[in-house]
Formats: sequence, C-alpha cells, structure tokens
Amino acid sequence: MIRPAGSYRAALRHRDFATMLTAFLIDQIGSWAYNVVLIVWVYDRTGSTAWIAATTAAGWIPRILCSPYAGVLADRFERTRTLLVSALLGLVLMAGVALVMATGGPVAVVLILAAATAAVGTVYLPASGALISETVGADDLAAANGLFGMLENLVVIVGPAVGGLLLLLGRPVAGILFNLATFAVAAGLISRLRVRSTGTAGADGERLAAQVAAGMAALRGHARARTLVAFCALGTAVYGASTVLYVPMSERFGTGADGYSYLLTAAAIGGVLGAAVASKLSAARRLPVIIFGGIGSLALPFAATALVTSPVIGFVLQVISGGGMVVVDVLALTSLQRDLPRQLLSRVIGLLETAVLSAALVASFAVAALIREFGLTTALVLVGLGFPVIAAIGIRALVRAEAPPAGSRSRRLRTATAGESG
Repeated sequence: MIRPAGSYRAALRHRDFATMLTAFLIDQIGSWAYNVVLIVWVYDRTGSTAWIAATTAAGWIPRILCSPYAGVLADRFERTRTLLVSALLGLVLMAGVALVMATGGPVAVVLILAAATAAVGTVYLPASGALISETVGADDLAAANGLFGMLENLVVIVGPAVGGLLLLLGRPVAGILFNLATFAVAAGLISRLRVRSTGTAGADGERLAAQVAAGMAALRGHARARTLVAFCALGTAVYGASTVLYVPMSERFGTGADGYSYLLTAAAIGGVLGAAVASKLSAARRLPVIIFGGIGSLALPFAATALVTSPVIGFVLQVISGGGMVVVDVLALTSLQRDLPRQLLSRVIGLLETAVLSAALVASFAVAALIREFGLTTALVLVGLGFPVIAAIGIRALVRAEAPPAGSRSRRLRTATAGESG
C-alpha cells in the first residue's frame, strides 16, 4: 500500500528518533575523522601502501563477516541496550588504540583493535534500522531514512575535514581521542532513548545457524524484499568501483591524485541532495521505475566521464551519481521496514549489510583488474553501461513482485459489488 510521504520536520518531532539521529551524526563524524588519522599514522609508521590496504581491510572484512550475526544479536536482545553496549565497547577499544599509539606500540596491534571496533559496530545498522520503524509512524519512515542518508553523506565531507584538522593541530593520537569522545557522547544519548524493542531470535532455544537461516528464509519468501536487497547490492557495487576509479579519474582531469577527495565530496553532496528527494519519491506508485532510474543516475555518469576531461564536469557528474545511490538505498530500506515482520527485521538488515559490502569489495577488485588490463576509459564505459543493463534485466523481478497476486483484482471487484448490493 502506498502511503503519503512524511516530512523531515514530522520525523524529527519524534523524540527518540531525533536523539538516535543525533547520536548517529556525532558517532559518524568521529569515525570518519578516526579513519583519516589512522591511515595517515599507519603510512607514517610503515611507509607501505600494503599496510594501508591492510588498514582498509581491518574495517571492511569484520563488517562483512559479522553482519549476519549482528542481525541475530539485534533481534535477540533488546535493541536500545544493544546499541548502548556497542558504543561502550567501541569506547573501550578506542582507548586501547590511543594507548598503543601514544606508547609507540606495534602497528599490527592497532589494526587488531581497529578490526575489533569494526566488528562491535556491525550491530548498529540492524538495531537502528529496526528501531526507526518503532520510533516514527509509517508515514514518516521514508523521511526518517532520508535524514539518515543525508547525514551519512554529510559526514563524508565533515568527518575527513575534522580528521585533517586534528592532524594539523597535534599528534595523530588526538584524532583517536576525538573518536573516543564521540563514542562517549553517542553512548550518553543512546542511554536516554525510551523506546524498547526486541525480536524473536533464540526465543525457542534454536542455534545461531537456525537464527540466521530464519532471516534468509524471510528474504526467500518475500520476492519484493529479496529483489530490493539485490538492487542495494548492485548500487553499492558501483560505489565499490568508484573507490578504485576516483584516483585515475582525477589524474585524467589534471587534478592529480589529491583530486580523489574532491570527487568523494561531489558524491557526498549528491547524496545529501538525493536524500532530500527520496522521501518524496517513496509516495510514488512506480517503485521499479524509480529504482531503475536511481541505478541509471548512479552508474551512467561514469560512462559520460569517459568522454570528458574537465574537472568541473567530472565533479557535476559525480554529484548526479551520489544522488542516485542514496535514492536506491532509502527507498529499499523503507520498503523492507514496511514489508517485513519486525521480529525478523534486524536479521534481514544484517544480511543486507553483508550483501552490499561484499558487492562493493568484489567490484573494487574487478574494476582494478579492468583498469590494469584495458585502461581507464574501458573501465568507465563498462561500469557506466554494464550496471544499468544488469538493472534492466533485474527490474522484471521487481515488477513481478510489485504486481498484485492473480485474482486479487477480481476479488476486490466482487467485494465492492457485494458491498453495493448490500
């Protein structure tokens, strides 16, 4: 059923939602600043790009591996308390990172602690994704998700800038302490949440594998949800490709490797703008058309980039691309929150997180191989045109999932006729 789109103001009137959104903003600014500081510190200590790759892997791989289990935790234990425990564990681990850095400890120990921080943070999306639907009404769901998407892109601009400023003002450990402080503030805000929500994982004593399987079964049994997860993974695969493409694209534009940050900023600006319209699009009746349009606006700018060398045009194209990704993510998450049982929702969102991160990782390696074998132009064209083609093939499944079951229209007509004759 199509519901009217709520407004951002209406979503922010819900006290718990506004508190959770503020905690998210503070935590993400700290995380982005910390990532910048950590990479710079690792490179200063090792002088090795291989260690930088290991630093990136320490953030991604735990999220891929732990997200299904994180979804179970968020469905098994009270979700607000789960968020609080995650924030407090993150605080403790950041204290460990700061201590090792301050004492000149081994880089490997810092990366182990960083991986553990990423692992305990995986419960955030499954728990908060389920809590959003508990804190706002159905009409405000898309607006609430849009606000999260908007801030998620805004911190891509603000967080690294904060990290860079902290590096200029003091030692790298200052950036770690800043992230530790944001964990503390986020934990304080989460502790003020009144909402309480619990799923059904483990209620009958089933084992972990069975609890994860229940989330998979919910996806298999719901064609629309299954297809939307696939489209989210497809969209995030384009993002994974972009992480490899941005440096050679910047060099093509004549802005050097440093232009990577400008292209990343452009995509983030597009994400903010895309989130601003996503809640309105949620009220449209043709979700397959909008999702396909979102994939197109996300991928096609890369094909267009193969034809230009102007950094200004390249910047604008990435603004368009960033907007398309957020539209797909916000509409898909909103549909999952509306369609799936709440007692299973966190497990499904955990599986979604694993799917999208895996897609991004595979795409980044695949595009790196394309650039190495065929050059940047070919890689841009294949990314820009290949993903819309895949979306065009997959959109049929979403159209079928959106269609009413056979005979439902005739049943509605018979019901209406009976009502009139009565």
